[in-house]
Amino acid sequence: MELERIPVDIDHCSKTYADGTRGLQPTSLHVEPGEVLALLGPSGCGKTTLLRLIAGLETLDAGGRILFGDQDVTHRPVEQRGVGMVFQSYALFPQMSVAANIGYGLRIRGASAAEERRAVGELVELTRLTGLESKRPGELSGGQRQRV
Repeated sequence: MELERIPVDIDHCSKTYADGTRGLQPTSLHVEPGEVLALLGPSGCGKTTLLRLIAGLETLDAGGRILFGDQDVTHRPVEQRGVGMVFQSYALFPQMSVAANIGYGLRIRGASAAEERRAVGELVELTRLTGLESKRPGELSGGQRQRV
């Protein structure tokens, strides 16, 4: 499965929580196709909030827009955005094997079993997890869990 590289545009996105707390000041950002970007700043400045808005895990305040290429995804549900995140707390399914955790995103998107096996094999090799495919997260070191 070849992924298309497209620009990402964040246009005046902000987040205010129900209690009035401002989680993200209005922010605009353009990311070129294939560009690698790091968000740096002190705790509480909105880095994670911005990423959660892009992924669709949070709703942004009125007036902002998120574009993937020429598609406005501002109101598109999380499962239709095709965004993956590595969470600080790993967010692994403890009852699932390494291979099942890695393949989960493809499986819920309807990839064939063969495509899932191919992608999981490639990622296991890339992340140096070969031989651990049948292990559960509780059987792995912290670094191994992070790579899963």
